[in-house]
Amino acid sequence: MRREDEPQEFAVAELYFGEIRSWLPYRESAQPWQISAGSQLAGDDELTAPYRVSNNIANALVSAIDHLHTLDSLLIGAGASHTLSPFTLIRGAIESAAQAAWIASPQEPQLRVTRSLSLSLKEAQDRANAYGEIASQRPQHAATLPDFKEDEAELNEILAKTGFSSKLKAPSSTQILKDVRELVPRTSVLSIWQLCSGFAHARQWASDAVLTPTTAVSLADGVTGKHNRPTMKITVWAMTAAMDLTRYSLDRYTELAQAQSTD
Repeated sequence: MRREDEPQEFAVAELYFGEIRSWLPYRESAQPWQISAGSQLAGDDELTAPYRVSNNIANALVSAIDHLHTLDSLLIGAGASHTLSPFTLIRGAIESAAQAAWIASPQEPQLRVTRSLSLSLKEAQDRANAYGEIASQRPQHAATLPDFKEDEAELNEILAKTGFSSKLKAPSSTQILKDVRELVPRTSVLSIWQLCSGFAHARQWASDAVLTPTTAVSLADGVTGKHNRPTMKITVWAMTAAMDLTRYSLDRYTELAQAQSTD
């Protein structure tokens, strides 16, 4: 991955990284997340406290920005050239930004509230599973385990108090990506996320799909060894999905956090 080989792609990457650096205040300060009284988000938060809609959106976006800034540090700051790990970071950014977009995108408060509480249900479920595994290895910690049934009951009680005729269902990452893919039609965020997940899980199909080996060596028993090298073209293509989703979600948060006009 050399600048002289891909000058246009490096130029796009530097534009992306400049934009990511402009997002760092969202990661480093609470100020950009301020919510105006009378805004749509203020109303959502009042309905869902203490599981605030704004917190779920903000937490997801901070994660997305952090993953993207690490990619900036890896590729530009350190000048490193890794084959697979950039896609793992992009995958994390896509997944996080998609969660924010999934919650923030609906115009209807009922859907924003239900999706946010459903994501909180998913988090409670994942936490209980993770802590349960820890406790199975260290039984002395069993007394401090979270009670998923209590969390589930609390979240359903909050939803019932809103008066919305909805049901909570913990979403999968795949379902979230399917629901948000039309929000940023410039790229196929679902397929790019699947590809990046393939890299993260060491799936050969992902490398075969987009990487061209620079060398191929015949090994014993008919095995071929391939040496794959990254290109900035593929990296920028994958980054575009993460950038578009993050940008969309930041803009949507700003819109929802502004006081509504009384005109």
